[in-house]
Amino acid sequence: MHTRWRWVLFGLGAAVAASGPIAMAGGPWYGYVFGGLWCLMGGTVAWRSFGMGTKLTPRGITSNSLDRQTTVEWCDVRAVEPARRRNLVFFHTAAPVVRHDRGAEVLTELSLLSVKKDVVPERTRRHVTELQQALKAHRAGCPRCGATPKAVAAGLGLGARVRSRLRSLLRGNGGRSIVR
Repeated sequence: MHTRWRWVLFGLGAAVAASGPIAMAGGPWYGYVFGGLWCLMGGTVAWRSFGMGTKLTPRGITSNSLDRQTTVEWCDVRAVEPARRRNLVFFHTAAPVVRHDRGAEVLTELSLLSVKKDVVPERTRRHVTELQQALKAHRAGCPRCGATPKAVAAGLGLGARVRSRLRSLLRGNGGRSIVR
């Protein structure tokens, strides 16, 4: 998932970066300073905006905004829902929110402005549905989340289960890799 604003920010950053050398051309000392700063800031905005977006990885949700990168692991996610915030005077912003163990993470790069206060835009609803489906798919196969119980040795008595567990503990790694 990505935002179309990244192309707008990329173009603006490139334009500001290109105007830096124009300000430096034959100017006084402050022309060189401000032109260099414009070139540096515009290039930084263009570079950072090109990587903006939200990626669903096997590890979790990685959110790249203009100023930071955040990763929330799937096992920490409790819920994904749309959230609304007041922005400016007439506008409201709707964006997906990932509720997790440490609080909530708003995916600001997927936010949309809307005049209607009570309506979630279709694109935001589609992003939330996609995130919920990915969370459900993760929980279906992850034994760490606790959604799928671990297989219990059926038909074995208590003594056989204890012997099996002790045998697996005492056997050690041997030639096996520790990565499973």
